Amino acid sequence: MTCFRSASYNQIQKFNVAPDASVVILDWLTSGRKALDEDWAFTRYYSENEVFIGGKRWARDAMLLEADESQLDSLPKRTLGERLSPYSCYATMLLYGTEVQTAIKNLGATFEAIRVFKRRVPEDLIWSFSRVDFDAAKDSAGGAVVRVAGKETEQVKLWLKEALRGLEDVLSAEVYCRAFL
Repeated sequence: MTCFRSASYNQIQKFNVAPDASVVILDWLTSGRKALDEDWAFTRYYSENEVFIGGKRWARDAMLLEADESQLDSLPKRTLGERLSPYSCYATMLLYGTEVQTAIKNLGATFEAIRVFKRRVPEDLIWSFSRVDFDAAKDSAGGAVVRVAGKETEQVKLWLKEALRGLEDVLSAEVYCRAFL
């Protein structure tokens, strides 16, 4: 999603997934139309994604960004752009099912190997990984939530392409490549 200046955007999505199905849900937001000097110039953005597996809630994710967010009086007022800087693209990815287990395992292993060090300058791209188990079906494959923030949208897209490389065999190389054009 790319919001224009002064836009107010609201999105609520509900996904009903069979327990034996697999799904990758990607919801991402860019800072706006940079060529028109509209970095984080929208008024409000709200996105909610709720995933039900076999009729039971597996995950609910919501993001609210408001330009006029009320702040404590003791804190200095900052614009939306100042609060989200230095990143211009934020993504949330929900993965569930047997067909995405290779991608989940690879992401989990890579995340476990990351060492966090204090830095003077923020990384160009940061990400987090959380496993989400599902008890409603004992034979459930489980899933994960991945969050990514990048200074540039293209960086996030390339990272997602590499992170999901294991799905190339599931989808076919042609479909996989088309997803990242």
